[in-house]
Amino acid sequence: MTDKNRRAVYILPNLFTTANIAAGFYSILRAYDGHFLSAAWIIILAVLFDNLDGKVARLTHTESQFGVEYDSLSDLISFGIAPSFLMYSFVLKDFGRLGIIAAFLFLLTGTLRLARFNIQTNHKDSFIGLPIPGGAATVASMVLISMHFNLNYEKYNYIFLIATYTLSFLMISTLKYKSLKDASTHKRISIRTFALIILTLSLIIFKPYIFVPLISFSYAILGPTESLYKIFKRNFRREGKKQGVEHE
Repeated sequence: MTDKNRRAVYILPNLFTTANIAAGFYSILRAYDGHFLSAAWIIILAVLFDNLDGKVARLTHTESQFGVEYDSLSDLISFGIAPSFLMYSFVLKDFGRLGIIAAFLFLLTGTLRLARFNIQTNHKDSFIGLPIPGGAATVASMVLISMHFNLNYEKYNYIFLIATYTLSFLMISTLKYKSLKDASTHKRISIRTFALIILTLSLIIFKPYIFVPLISFSYAILGPTESLYKIFKRNFRREGKKQGVEHE
């Protein structure tokens, strides 16, 4: 491959990262104008771009330190600033200073989450803490559901406040989340797994306003759910061992 062709290939994954930044910036503009539904969908689109840039880089063998840093900065805009501004403009502004603190805390913990991810040596199979795209997708999904189904979100605005604080905590927690972004594109998958992927994509295309939030919420609670399961499983084993010793 010539140097000219190699430079062209290197541009390809960074184009998706640039699209990620553009989506985050445009989402902020839409939220500023009061178009919250489109602002939320644009954040979801940014999540898609964020997943594609890494996969394209691995498929074309064009990973670089520049790409890693560029991706991290784009995530800060699209998944830190954009969802914080969206949530504040949508409902948190009704809480005054408490709403400002909640929106800023989401941005702050998201930034800390990115910084921690950048210094982790092994994050291929799992993440420590909720990834910032997952937090952003959950924020966007809450807005999507409220707007699409014409829910009286102003009556239940405290739910958005609590959710923002909860997502902020999850991003800086030590809970483990399965990695969806860095799964190898060269691994063979079973027919059952492939069929499940196709089914999921079909459902998302068929009713995105239902299945996009469902996937986002499910992933957000995945970390706490697995941790609670492990705790109960560990306690159950301890109780079983105690009963076994008593019977002896």
